[in-house]
Amino acid sequence: MVEITCIGHSGFLVELPGHNLIFDYFTDKKRIITPEIFKNKKTCVFVSHRHFDHYNKDIFRWNGWGDIVYVLDSGCSAPKSDNIIFVSVGGGIDVFDDVNVKTYGSTDEGVSFLVKTGGFTIFHAGDLNDWYWEGESTPEELVLYENNYINIIKQLAGIKIDAAFVPEDPRLGRNSGRGVRLFKEIVAPAKIIPMHFSGNDGVRC
Repeated sequence: MVEITCIGHSGFLVELPGHNLIFDYFTDKKRIITPEIFKNKKTCVFVSHRHFDHYNKDIFRWNGWGDIVYVLDSGCSAPKSDNIIFVSVGGGIDVFDDVNVKTYGSTDEGVSFLVKTGGFTIFHAGDLNDWYWEGESTPEELVLYENNYINIIKQLAGIKIDAAFVPEDPRLGRNSGRGVRLFKEIVAPAKIIPMHFSGNDGVRC
């Protein structure tokens, strides 16, 4: 049994038997993250990059609530602690011996995460997206940026992914779904869950 809750923006809580995975915590208007969810579970907290809408240092207030390991992009500043692991693009680590994490690139800052645990595979894109800013970039730049996105997600082709969190930012207008469509065509995960927009707080799936 896997339960996924969108905390808000690009933040998610993934509840698995024995584990919690929390990605890019930013805001929690519905108070989804409480001390109770940490009881009797190991928790991995992931931060893809340092942008304020992906990294809220309130996550360190959870220390002491349970068995927690923080996995942060190396560009993030954080207090010194034995339970913080910094990662960069192209890395791979095992957390708690039964959570495997691999890091991929981004078309903005930081990393994206591929996480395998308990027979379930999750991809969180962070700010990896086809940022197709029509009108703000030249046609040549748009092709370059899109090809960069495609080259990164091609690295995931052939990997069985059960759920992928991918940006669909409404600020891109008619191009907001461009990255999701490419991700679906190239990577073909079982489920794509869009993120990086307001109004998706506390949504369960």
